[in-house]
Amino acid sequence: MNAKDLVQKYLKSHGIVATKNEVGLNFIYEGWNFLFWNDVDDPLFFRLTLPGLFDVTDDNFAKAIMACNNVNWNYKVVKAVLYDYEDGKEKGASVWMCYEQVLDATPDMNTLMHCAIQSLVAAAEAFTKEVMEE
Repeated sequence: MNAKDLVQKYLKSHGIVATKNEVGLNFIYEGWNFLFWNDVDDPLFFRLTLPGLFDVTDDNFAKAIMACNNVNWNYKVVKAVLYDYEDGKEKGASVWMCYEQVLDATPDMNTLMHCAIQSLVAAAEAFTKEVMEE
């Protein structure tokens, strides 16, 4: 079984509705918008993200980078990254939180999903607190 199937099975068993999109699965949990990024070339690669947490501009770029760096240092398996996007005619960057892991043959999805979700939320809250400080 691949990571996407395992995530779908977990979500369904917990009554969480997921929406398929071009890169994976979207779902909302406790008010947070999650995106599971499906890597078709690496079926055991698990990447759960909190996309678009913070819009990066020229004015807040340095503060966003420093806050990302602090998250990366303090939250072991969470990565805070700037993700460049192009949405029609609009270009920009936003901060995403990513939790990544290579799955073994029999992953405990209850533990993994709980850990991933809680880690992402904690990192996102820490990032937001830091970047909003004056």
